[in-house]
Amino acid sequence: MNLLDKNWHGLLIVAALAIFSCEDSHDIGLGLDPDGIRVNVLYTELPIEVTNVRIDSIRTNGASNMLIGKHSDDIFGSTSATLFAQLNLSNNLEATTDNTDTIQLEDEFDIETDSIIITTYEYVHDTTFLELDIDFVHTENVSSPHSYNIHQLIDTIYSEAYYLANFNTPYFTDSIEAELNFTLDKDLVELLEKDSTYLLRFELNENWGNDFIEIGKSTSPSGNIRFNYKGIAIVGDENNKALIGLKPATTNLSVDYHIIENVETLLNRIQISNETRIYKDSLELNIAFNFNNAYYSSISVDRSGSLMSNEAGDYNSFTVGDGNIYLQPATGIFPKLNLDTLNKFFAAHPNIQINRMEFSIETKENSEYISNVDNLRFMYVNGSDGSKINNDGILTNILSETAILTDAGYLSGTSTPLISELDETSLIYGGVPTFFAQLVEIGTIEVDHLILFPQDVTTPDYSVFDEENGFRVKLYYTLPE
Repeated sequence: MNLLDKNWHGLLIVAALAIFSCEDSHDIGLGLDPDGIRVNVLYTELPIEVTNVRIDSIRTNGASNMLIGKHSDDIFGSTSATLFAQLNLSNNLEATTDNTDTIQLEDEFDIETDSIIITTYEYVHDTTFLELDIDFVHTENVSSPHSYNIHQLIDTIYSEAYYLANFNTPYFTDSIEAELNFTLDKDLVELLEKDSTYLLRFELNENWGNDFIEIGKSTSPSGNIRFNYKGIAIVGDENNKALIGLKPATTNLSVDYHIIENVETLLNRIQISNETRIYKDSLELNIAFNFNNAYYSSISVDRSGSLMSNEAGDYNSFTVGDGNIYLQPATGIFPKLNLDTLNKFFAAHPNIQINRMEFSIETKENSEYISNVDNLRFMYVNGSDGSKINNDGILTNILSETAILTDAGYLSGTSTPLISELDETSLIYGGVPTFFAQLVEIGTIEVDHLILFPQDVTTPDYSVFDEENGFRVKLYYTLPE
């Protein structure tokens, strides 16, 4: 970029035009110099050294997807996911006048000549359906068969607790509540990329429906289902070949039922008529899986025989020797950016003013049914201990303690996390953390490394980056001459 050598008035005009009028995001504002000191307006690109790091215990409760299934590949190994979910009634059973015998007696009632009418009600189960609303399918074999078993939990899942990917809630292994067998529809899987709906619907045993009807009739149905029935585990077969993401808000159970009214007429304590009829028909009791985010995915990985078989354990940097860096959140593999190059550049230019900093991170194209990770968040690594990320901030989702700040203007910032979306055309993740760069440059914060996290830490999607050229920082800055 050419040097500017103008007086103060000319510089002010150029700066004002650059700040307030330009449409190109690269036409940035210049450093203003009211004392008339001449400045250099400069641009540079810095390559960033990157390794991989494994963070095994990621928080999965309340995630944007419920993950089930199994998938194996040569890069990450064999990944299995089990869903644990607390159940909750989304609505109540339809009310009746009374579920006990009622007799209305008048003052002049004569038991020998007047009849007594007794009305009772009965809830009758029709069908119970389980609906799995599929959000994505991670597989290389769409047409393979799938098999799942549903078990009742032994322990309650609590919405106030944090559940990590390596945690398992005990369930009754000796009894199976339901068996699910299906083959995915290839055409519907392809439509998922276009935000279409893929709903799997299974009819379950009537015992399920009767259990939930009895729960609905209890004094405290919501408490009863949460703390007595507790919840379910959806456990996949070892031969499954896909990891399936389910939408929490629309994956649920529904019980169809009707109410029978029984009217019995007695005369002198002897039944003279008994009529049974439909009191209310076509009723539905809904059971949600996502009450207060009390669900999580347990994820286990066997890396033997894969590229990641020699990874160095939690938080320790490693590479696999093939010239690539990898990101796969579900298995705990994340890129770790070393900021030495950037920090050394700042140290060599003590009077630098950062006008704009951009990340440019280029990924590679994946296969037909395996997508790149949608977005990135740039997470601090604790400057006092460069081997560890600020894990407390991640587990509690206090992002202001662990995420880069967004650029909110020329010399200002906010605590909003920077979310870097993937450009599907260029396959580049961007991001403009200018305020963050300014804080690092002046020493307000000490950051040695960053770790790239997506918003959905349970996604099995992955991105592949070139180790040597995939990660770059673009700096626009000014220096006093």
